Amino acid sequence: MRTWGCQETGAEQGSVSDLDNLFFSKEFRPFVDLDLVKPRDLYCRDDRCPIDGVKLTWDTFMNDRLMFRFVIVGAVFTVGFAVSVLSEATQAQEQHMYVSVQDENDHPVVDLTVSDFVVREDGVLREVLRVQRATEPMQVALLVDNSSAAAPYLRDLRDGLGEFVKQISGDHQVAVITFGDRPTIVKDYTRDATELQQAVGRIFPRPSSGSLLLDAIYSAAQGLERREATRPVIVAVTAAGTEYSNRPYQAVLRLIESAGATFHTVVMTTDGASFDTGSRYRDMVLDRGTERTGGRRIDLLRGQFFREALNEIAEELLSQYLLVYARPDTLVPPEEIALSTTLPSLTVRGRSVGPLQ
Repeated sequence: MRTWGCQETGAEQGSVSDLDNLFFSKEFRPFVDLDLVKPRDLYCRDDRCPIDGVKLTWDTFMNDRLMFRFVIVGAVFTVGFAVSVLSEATQAQEQHMYVSVQDENDHPVVDLTVSDFVVREDGVLREVLRVQRATEPMQVALLVDNSSAAAPYLRDLRDGLGEFVKQISGDHQVAVITFGDRPTIVKDYTRDATELQQAVGRIFPRPSSGSLLLDAIYSAAQGLERREATRPVIVAVTAAGTEYSNRPYQAVLRLIESAGATFHTVVMTTDGASFDTGSRYRDMVLDRGTERTGGRRIDLLRGQFFREALNEIAEELLSQYLLVYARPDTLVPPEEIALSTTLPSLTVRGRSVGPLQ
């Protein structure tokens, strides 16, 4: 048999046992005794062999090094896989939240830093990367009750709503929608404060009409989702009366969250309470919807301080933070995100809206 670089001899044939001893001896050091970068040095090449007295044929070399090759390949694969898993585990994806912070008097707090916030996902502490003023434009769906139940409050409503749209518009878009008898777009999304104030001035009660608040919320959330709004907000102003919508409250809540909207509401209450099924569903949406999305519910007895309540919501929206924190991207989405501050006197609410685009 022809060797690579020399002729096979009897001495070469007797060298196989020596090779076995070499490969499986405790003293064998593969990266020192053998040059793995130049495997041809393992067998005879002209007058030189890597080990004195051992001359290998090509076939012998290939057969006897097979196990060693498997060991090396397996080790390389194992190390590479471990490094890959470790690398993925240490990578993180940025998540962002729109956050509102108020003091004990419900005034916005606007000078907080990274060290003032604490974010936990399913109880696990996450690193807050940065905090800054939220400057992204909002798309605000302003829902106004003009049913018979709201008739006693509509004059005050128009005054307060006029101030609200004046505060919010400019950099942000606002739409005005009524929901007495049926959801109706009075003014589609615009930044023009004058047009919005004129639209508010055209809101009058519908005689003998009922409230369809859940239908209005559903339609507004659907529209915001269809528009792919970057910072959607729903503000609902309603009287506490009978709710005539048959919309399942679970579907309304799901769509609010699916649209990524922050939900605020102002409810004008009376001494009496409504116990019909529609009203219970409405209250479930108002309570759970605001709690889950970082919004707030404000109840006003007989519509008192309506202007002040809307002003609080406007100031809160205009003073929000954009908080960015790190989430390991190998994890499934958390079931619960808890946001707090290191300052116990402050109230903090937030809405997680996923990774930065």
